[in-house]
Amino acid sequence: MLDKDIFTIGEFVQKSGVSIRTLRYYDSIDLLKPSDYTDGGHRLYSQEDLRLLQKIKALQFLGLPLKDIKTILEKQTVEGEILIKSLTYQKKLFEAKKVEIANIISDLNHLIKITEAEEIINVDVFCSMLQKLIFEEDTEKWLRENDFNDHLFNISKQEEINLDKKWSRVLTKIKQLSFTKAIPSSKEAQETIEILLKLIDETAKGNLDSIKEKLPFTEPISFPNPFTEKELKFLQEAINCHQNNNSPEY
Repeated sequence: MLDKDIFTIGEFVQKSGVSIRTLRYYDSIDLLKPSDYTDGGHRLYSQEDLRLLQKIKALQFLGLPLKDIKTILEKQTVEGEILIKSLTYQKKLFEAKKVEIANIISDLNHLIKITEAEEIINVDVFCSMLQKLIFEEDTEKWLRENDFNDHLFNISKQEEINLDKKWSRVLTKIKQLSFTKAIPSSKEAQETIEILLKLIDETAKGNLDSIKEKLPFTEPISFPNPFTEKELKFLQEAINCHQNNNSPEY
């Protein structure tokens, strides 16, 4: 029967949270060797080994390589400059993660606001909205590089939420019309296209004509597209009908 302060490798794994593979690697590089072995050659670890492993994990937290950790543990001393450098580096990493987490929380709140009033959410439209948020920085960069009006992206969070709600609804409606095989020239389809065109103009803040003029001379960007080829065909036919019905007569 083993002493209560002596652990098999399985028991040591449970206590330390380190995998067997990692312990075997530490053994191979002489960083943490077992205190003893069973008659069958299995590794045995002590409480002192557990304390040593805790030191290794603490120094790893600072981002120090294992070879440096081994040297530090052998000398039992470390230069203050090395610790300050490692601590500063880790601080910067966590500050970056803090910003990333804050951005993720903001995006999640945005999606909650968009979807909270909807009973049924189309997955394609939702994923499109999610992609829009994920690649928002790339989109804004593209707009600036191509000298588009700052008003296109310089809007309040509430304005953005309201626009996305409208986009979610009209895109879902278009997909629904296509799914039910609605006629592009039908009253319902044309009313939806009218809403779509007004929303495009609202999103462009009245600058739609100038945007159309610039687009042929800009590098293309992959905006999230929630539509299948069939749905795009329906949409194009419905827009063509709308244009024909609203073209000036001479």
